This record gives sequence, C-alpha cells and structure tokens, in this order.
Amino acid sequence: GKTEHVKVTGPLGEPVICEYGIIESTKTAVIEMAGAAGITQVPDEKRNPLYTTTYGVGEVIKDAIEKGCRRFIVGIGGSATNDGGIGMLTALGYEFLDAEGKPAGIGAGALYKVAKICDDKVMPELKFCHFRIACDVTNPLCGENGSTYIYGPQKGVTVELRDELDHAMGAYAQVVKAYNGTDYAKTPGAGAAGGLGFAFLSFLSGELLPGIELVL
Repeated sequence: GKTEHVKVTGPLGEPVICEYGIIESTKTAVIEMAGAAGITQVPDEKRNPLYTTTYGVGEVIKDAIEKGCRRFIVGIGGSATNDGGIGMLTALGYEFLDAEGKPAGIGAGALYKVAKICDDKVMPELKFCHFRIACDVTNPLCGENGSTYIYGPQKGVTVELRDELDHAMGAYAQVVKAYNGTDYAKTPGAGAAGGLGFAFLSFLSGELLPGIELVL
C-alpha cells in the first residue's frame, strides 16, 4: 500500500495532518480515527467533549472515496470525542437539524438539539462503500456501561455533565431510530470512540470486529 496525508479538521476545530493508507489492488483505505480526532491531540486543559468533534474523520473518509476507495478498515480507539459520530457524518453530507431546522452542530453539544436528520446531500458513493471497523470494546451507547460513563471522564466529562450528556446521547439514538428504523444503541461496541461505533452501524452499515480478528 501507499501512505496518504490529508489536512482535515482536528478534534478542536483546528487543522491537523492525518496520515492514512491506501491498498491500491483492492481500493481499500486503512484509517485510524485517532489520526483525525485523537485524545493525544487535545491538551488536558482543553478536553471538553461538548466541543470536540469527529468531523475530520469524515473528511479523511471523503478524501479516500475521492481517490477511488470503496473498502474501508477503520480503527476506532483513542478518541477525544463523545459526539455520537455526528461530526463524521456531517462531513459526509448528513445534516443534523434542531427543532427550528437549523444545523445542530458537530460536537456532543449537538446531541441535545438534534430533532431531524436529512440525507439529501450525502455523498452518493457511500452506498457502494463497505466499512469494517476494528473495535476492541463492547460498551453499548448509553447507560452506566456506555460511552459517556466509562470513557467520558478521560475526555473531560464531569460528574455534573455525565447524566445529562448520557440522556442526550439516548435522545439522539431515538431520533436516528425514527429516521431510518435502525436500533443499535445496545449493540456491543456502539459506545466505542464516543459513539462512533453507533454511527458506523446506524448510517454506514459498518461491521464491528475485534482488531486482531480483522487483521488475521
């Protein structure tokens, strides 16, 4: 394969250079989500999941699609985010709107506001893409074993914010269910990378696999 470098939106909204691989023979992109939205890119004092976003992850996927890739292997560990994948999906053309029809945002702060999802502007190539996700955690999206409770603290989720943010994640999952009929909130791995696993399952027909199983 070959290495690609692309400038994308980092977890704090500032540009970062993300490295990923392309296996030419099978048009497969190999992406590490932490390259675009990793926790090591955010200093301790700036860790606030209400604002950190996976938008750059979507930009990397978009870049790979534009370079001809239709198969994806994505590692989803080490995230700085808890946005339920809203950022990534927005970069791919999905629109998450509030009750007034305005964009809800691209961080976890948007989860509170999402009332409607539109897909009119989604990249048409996505329907031909296959996503295999390397995911070594089995946490569901919500609850005491979910993404916010278990992994939120290392990303800046305070005890005061935890219950409210977990409730918002659950409300977001209900909007997704109303939008496309899927219900992956309790699926093992849905809570990985701040709900990014849920986004791959719900919107991109992703297949979650333990990393070593995928490699072997």
